[in-house]
Amino acid sequence: MAAEYGTVSHLLPPTYKRMVSAWLEEDCPSFDYGGFVVGEGVKEARLLGKSPGMLAGVPFFDEVFRQLDCTVEWHIREGEIFEPIKHCATVRGPIRKILLGERVALNTLARCSGIAT
Repeated sequence: MAAEYGTVSHLLPPTYKRMVSAWLEEDCPSFDYGGFVVGEGVKEARLLGKSPGMLAGVPFFDEVFRQLDCTVEWHIREGEIFEPIKHCATVRGPIRKILLGERVALNTLARCSGIAT
């Protein structure tokens, strides 16, 4: 497991943060209707693993929410195999920003975890 040897994000090219910025820019609407409705209240969202698999893509997931001023608390490690239903992480921050990052973060995590599994 790579995480045993160091920080997994160190394996990524230095441009990965710009890639995440581009993904968010592409995905975010010009007018955020959902954000308008839910507002800026601080909330939390739980990431649940609903299929057996291996967690991968944590640095991308973290960077999405870092750029949106949210925090991520992981309950399992990159490379860990889990069985459903597993509470993998908790995201905290303004609900509007959690919703803005949700699709990009989940799509990236699902893709990476699918390949790793």
